[in-house]
Amino acid sequence: MPLGRILVVDDEAPIREVLTEYFATEGYAVEAATSGVEALTAIRGRRADLVLLDVRMPGLDGVQVLRRIRELDDSVPVIMVTANEDVGLAKETLKLGAFDYVAKPFDFEYLDRAVAAGLARAGTKSPADADPWTPLALIVFRIARGMAPLGRSSTGERLESAALAAAIDGAAGRLAAAGGRLPEISLLLDIAAAFGDLPATERALVESALEAARRSLPVAG
Repeated sequence: MPLGRILVVDDEAPIREVLTEYFATEGYAVEAATSGVEALTAIRGRRADLVLLDVRMPGLDGVQVLRRIRELDDSVPVIMVTANEDVGLAKETLKLGAFDYVAKPFDFEYLDRAVAAGLARAGTKSPADADPWTPLALIVFRIARGMAPLGRSSTGERLESAALAAAIDGAAGRLAAAGGRLPEISLLLDIAAAFGDLPATERALVESALEAARRSLPVAG
C-alpha cells in the first residue's frame, strides 16, 4: 500500500522525472502533470493526496493553479516548487493556501519531511483503513511538528526520520526492517519525554501506534 498519492506538476521533464522517480522509490504512488490544465483534471478526479506544484509554468502558472485547486478542494496540501529567485513569490503563496514551498536544487531531506507533514495534516489515511506503519509515521510527524524548536531539532527530526523509514519499509513488505526501527523510535520517545519535549498524552498516542505496528509483525517461529 503506498504512503500516499503525489501529483507532480512541472513543465520541465527533468524535474518531473527526478521527483517522480524519487518519491516512487520512497513508497509513494506518483502521477506527473505537464501543465496546470492536466493538474486540475487530476484534482477534479480526486487522484492526488498532495501536490508538488511548480511556480513558473507557461499558460496557467503555479499561482493560478493553486487558486483553482483551493476552489476545487480546500483540503489537498500543495507544496510550491520554486527557483531561488522566486522564493519571495513562493512565500506569498502561503497566504493563498499553499502548505509549504521548496526551492531548487532540492534538499530532499527537507522535501521528505514537508511531504510527510502535508499528508499528516491532510489525514489521508487512518488506522482503520491503512497498514499500521503509515499511521505511525503520520502520528509521529504531527507530534514532532508541534515540538518546541530545541526539542524538534534534537529528537523530533530523528523521530520523523525513523518513523518515515519504518513506514517505507512496511509499505514495501520489508517487515523485519520496519520492525527493526521500532526500538529506535521507542528510545527517542523516552529521551523526548525525559527532557519535557513530549507531553504524556502525545507520547501515549505514539505508543499506541507502536504497539499496533508490533502486533503486525510475524511471530518468530
